[in-house]
Amino acid sequence: MAGITVWRRAAERRGPYVARAVAELRSWPALAVSDTRRGTAFAVHGTEILRLTGGDDVQVRLTAPAIDRLGPHLLDCDQVQACRDGAWVVVHVDAAPDLDLLLALTSVAIKEHVA
Repeated sequence: MAGITVWRRAAERRGPYVARAVAELRSWPALAVSDTRRGTAFAVHGTEILRLTGGDDVQVRLTAPAIDRLGPHLLDCDQVQACRDGAWVVVHVDAAPDLDLLLALTSVAIKEHVA
């Protein structure tokens, strides 16, 4: 079919630990999953709290107060970086301990948005 361009969403590339996190988080009853053009996202009560941007990085919406409380611990962690939006952090997940950290921060994010 000459002259026809077919646009397909590129398959989201995930590291193995991020893929494990997605499999685990899909089973959490508090989270709603959506697959968008920008990637997979998880929400609680309609508020997006987790964005999978591809590769080994995951954005987590903790809220500014939670980041302030956890700040000293997050600053010591090389796997966590601040985002421009003060409510979000990026977690680099390329090992089993990073997966545990991501799940723990996701739990904090859920608690922050349910309260």
